Amino acid sequence: MLDSLSRTRTGMRMALGVARALPRRAAEAAVPFVARRMMADPASEISRGARSNQYVVSGGTLTGPALDEAARENVRNMGRFLYDLYHVLGNDAREEAIVVHDEAFAAFVERERTSGPFVYVGVHLGNFDLLGRALGRAGWRMQVLSVPDPNGGYQWQNDVRAEMGFEVTPVSLESLRSAARRLETGGSVLTGLDRPMDEPDKVQPRFFGHPSPLPLLHVRLAMRAGVSVIPFTAPRMPDGRYRLLTSDPIPMERGHATPELLLANAERCLEPAERWIAEYPRQWAMPHVVWPDIDVPD
Repeated sequence: MLDSLSRTRTGMRMALGVARALPRRAAEAAVPFVARRMMADPASEISRGARSNQYVVSGGTLTGPALDEAARENVRNMGRFLYDLYHVLGNDAREEAIVVHDEAFAAFVERERTSGPFVYVGVHLGNFDLLGRALGRAGWRMQVLSVPDPNGGYQWQNDVRAEMGFEVTPVSLESLRSAARRLETGGSVLTGLDRPMDEPDKVQPRFFGHPSPLPLLHVRLAMRAGVSVIPFTAPRMPDGRYRLLTSDPIPMERGHATPELLLANAERCLEPAERWIAEYPRQWAMPHVVWPDIDVPD
């Protein structure tokens, strides 16, 4: 039932209303209960995703009760991130206060203003949306390529992102053409890096040592436009705020988009994501199985 609600506009509005009304102390007590409910069915997508992803990220060292606890903590963190977003959503001062505005944040905004265009790729670690809204208030304006054919829940999220001045376009042939034109005329594009594709590309880059059906559209767009890719993310700090982490721009090797060249470019983009996820494994907010061919021990 909880999974079904997250797929609808009504469910997302309900979550928003509850999070706004719930004091932080009460939320800290409620999050473990909700996480247990979501993990109660081992066949559910979020349960399978958390266990599988935590197993692979650990290098296969987590098994049995240790893996179960890692997966539960992972889902608890996903709940905390959603609460943090919904609790402050729409209150500019509170949204700004929960994001660290340091020199790295300022330099990130300035680089886009003076050195773009780039293809930005977000890693689903910590709070991608709270950081994105802070960047939007700081002047970021770009096209966001989102999940194709979004359900009601995803479309609600897209509407929230569009409030900050982003042009949010679900992936399609037309939106990809639009993104290519934008890059050619000096505008930047943003998309996700680590969400597995429902219809995988034949070329599957290695991520944590294993092939995975991750997207390659950022590589194809950047290669075609001759621009660099910049991965970034926003883990939650001990004080409860979210801090921007970003890599230097990653230039793409140019040439015909052979499988070998696509793999090389894609795996270079994944290197910083691996470092960040390895540092904050329980904060990787990816509820889908990223390595469907990996068998996870019971």
